Amino acid sequence: MSEKDVTRFLQILGLSKREIQVYMFLAKSGVQSTSFVAKRLKMERVQAYRTFKKLQEKGFIEATLERPTRFTIVPFSALVDNYITAKKNEVVNLNDQKQNLLNAWHSISAPESEYPVAKFSIITGKKKIHSKMLTMIEESKSEVIVLTTALGMIQEDVAGIFDAAINPSQERNVQVQIITDISMENLKVVERTDRNITEDKLNIKIRHVNMNSKFFPRFLIKDEEEAILYAPFGNEASVLNLEDEGLWINDKMFISVLKAFFVQMWQSGIDASRRVDELKSGIPLGETLVIKDAEEAWHKVIKVLESAKQDVIVITSSQSINRLAEDDPLINFFKKGLQVRLMASIDLDNLEPAQKLAKNYEIKHVPISYMTMMLVDNKHLFMFKNPPVNGLSAESAFYLSDTFYSTDPGQIERVSEMLADIWKRGIDIVEISDQAGTKLPTIEVETSETAARTVEKMLRNNVNAVLVMENNKPVGVINDRDILYEIVEEQKDLATTLTKDLKFTQLIILKDDESMVTAIKIMSQKGFKRAAVVKNGQLIGMLTEEPPKKAALQIEAPAV
Repeated sequence: MSEKDVTRFLQILGLSKREIQVYMFLAKSGVQSTSFVAKRLKMERVQAYRTFKKLQEKGFIEATLERPTRFTIVPFSALVDNYITAKKNEVVNLNDQKQNLLNAWHSISAPESEYPVAKFSIITGKKKIHSKMLTMIEESKSEVIVLTTALGMIQEDVAGIFDAAINPSQERNVQVQIITDISMENLKVVERTDRNITEDKLNIKIRHVNMNSKFFPRFLIKDEEEAILYAPFGNEASVLNLEDEGLWINDKMFISVLKAFFVQMWQSGIDASRRVDELKSGIPLGETLVIKDAEEAWHKVIKVLESAKQDVIVITSSQSINRLAEDDPLINFFKKGLQVRLMASIDLDNLEPAQKLAKNYEIKHVPISYMTMMLVDNKHLFMFKNPPVNGLSAESAFYLSDTFYSTDPGQIERVSEMLADIWKRGIDIVEISDQAGTKLPTIEVETSETAARTVEKMLRNNVNAVLVMENNKPVGVINDRDILYEIVEEQKDLATTLTKDLKFTQLIILKDDESMVTAIKIMSQKGFKRAAVVKNGQLIGMLTEEPPKKAALQIEAPAV
């Protein structure tokens, strides 16, 4: 501790800069008069007297009984003890008030939405990432899966990640699966870890898959409940680099796809013991092909597309949709009769390019943007990595360095099933309007509540729209403009008018197998003038009276 630390503590206690100056002077020089201190600190006498008076009132200095009066400090240890006592009392008082505060909060806060809310957080720094990983492993109940690079294996071994998995494996029989790129770089770490697993008969398995150590994403999944996805920050990776960034997330669909990605890699991997033997003996196994050169990889992609006879399915990032719309490498093959299906995260930034591509291809929105794959005729699989910073040119739809390519039937079958499942869950581009991805309001009002109460909730929560509920089920959305119209144009009394009597936007919630056609039928049958269409918890479109009427006539018209 230094004098700066003491000064900062005095600031915390509420002293001004001048008051701290006087207190510290008295601490160093002992009992002194006001005039002496003013002279030595070059302060005006009036200013000095005011400062001494404030310090005395605050209890930081004491006056002597002699004439002229002199002053001495209250011991610093007493100030520290008083501060600690005050903080302890604050904690006791807060603990006493805890239940009352919670009761008050429950009375004013809105009830939780029936829609599950996915949460995520950004974790910066290798130490914090490793700390979170250790916590997840300690709390695991049935399963922990880890995908890491050669360098990552070394870093996580140093952090004690794999040692932490021993207790859950032994005490709770937690299954631990680890995929890594086993190379000469991490051979000793893997060999030691694998030996310990065998000797202690642990429920831990390690497999090898070739991957690029610098930019391949790493992740850990716990019990299919939460995951942390992380990667080195910047262009260089090393054991000592502390600037990694991670994303913690508990979204079930994201985790299920991430796990499916892990499972298909697991099936294509080889046991760690076999890979260790390969490296030590120098005899290659050769199950995996990684095309490191971008030009060579693109030549391979074109060659496979030229030989394709049936279809191509691609899952890619939202940014790639923009690049595909600008320079489409698939269009020539589509014109030859090849069916092309695209999946990506569609948002306001790429909606227009996606609609342009939809003129030729089938396109669906899926909430995934972390992996890029291409499956051709269910025979050829390409996996493209996410590019490093500034690693992907504006003209290229795919990042081609270190492209993973496989024709293994077993592996392709699993990937095909995964992509088919993602496609089934996706939302067709024709069902998406410029409202796509908009979230519903989280503040709720019952139809039986007055309009005044609705306005009060909007003001208190600082929102411009609320979700209208009836018997605990969402039935519509009303915003501030709707209410303003009722007041000005309809001249309704907010104190006596119920929310159900306001002209709010009706809500139509579609199931997984229902489309916008279903919404049009519902709107026509119930006579809605306008409706918000929701699917999978997202607002996918807005319907008004006239288009549904025309569509309904077309739907109901008998065949001639």
